[in-house]
Amino acid sequence: MAKNLKPHIALFLANFFYGLNYVIVKSVMPVYISPIALTFLRIMPVTILFWIIGSFKKNKITDKKDFKNLFFAAIFGVFLNMFLFIKGLNFSTPIDAAIIMTTNPILVLVVAAIFLHERISLLKIIGIVVGAAGALLLVGGKGIIGFNKDTISGDLMLLANSVSFAIYIALARPLMQKYDSITVLKWVFLFGSIMFFPVGFTEFKNVQWHAMNGFVFLTLAYIIFVTTFLTYLLINFSMKFLKSTTVSIYIYIQPVIAAAFAVLIGMDKFTVLNISASSLVFTGVYLVSSEGREKYFKK
Repeated sequence: MAKNLKPHIALFLANFFYGLNYVIVKSVMPVYISPIALTFLRIMPVTILFWIIGSFKKNKITDKKDFKNLFFAAIFGVFLNMFLFIKGLNFSTPIDAAIIMTTNPILVLVVAAIFLHERISLLKIIGIVVGAAGALLLVGGKGIIGFNKDTISGDLMLLANSVSFAIYIALARPLMQKYDSITVLKWVFLFGSIMFFPVGFTEFKNVQWHAMNGFVFLTLAYIIFVTTFLTYLLINFSMKFLKSTTVSIYIYIQPVIAAAFAVLIGMDKFTVLNISASSLVFTGVYLVSSEGREKYFKK
């Protein structure tokens, strides 16, 4: 059973790391680095890293038709996903971003039903609604929801990012059934890096590295190696074993992690609201991920 829990643990860790990313990214952008330059910095080193690791694997793309899906997965999962998130967050707020990302499981549910023919069950719908309610209560319950005309452009980009990632999951999951994570990701990132290079190289070249201190470099390292390389690896690994809606529902724990981190560093304290909202989130995650779990554990 421990082996069967690995994809769930992978998803929890990926969203744990990403739950900290909203605030971390805002601490360096755009003061030290522009959104486009930061996206360039995320894509290029990680592409190289995936290809270095991939060189030790024998698994190769055996069906040339899969390169078409890899290309489109790169468009939606790397090029648009990363660009829209970083650019959107630059013009928005971490709170808005966390709220908007609650749309992702709903979008994945629809996309997976259309393209992957995954069944839309009542249990899934209830789980997504319960989880979304908890996430929204946790983020907005303190009266700090900040949608306004100043952030609308960023908010729309973040919504487009949510749509893009939903399409990516639908494209990547069939590939993960045939190949290992590294093999899929090295091609997805290669195509993504080729697309983004002419967009981001100029701004990356103009980054004022001498103006950065040690904390900024550590923050950039976290963004590159943890919330890019490691999270993509963990999420894609989980796709091999879990349905798309289960993969996406874990995004609801990001506000919970952010709130817990705030308590840990003394910026917040546990309240009845926090506990109630977090309970709703984990209940929603359980409901969505429990469907078909009995069959999964019998594998």
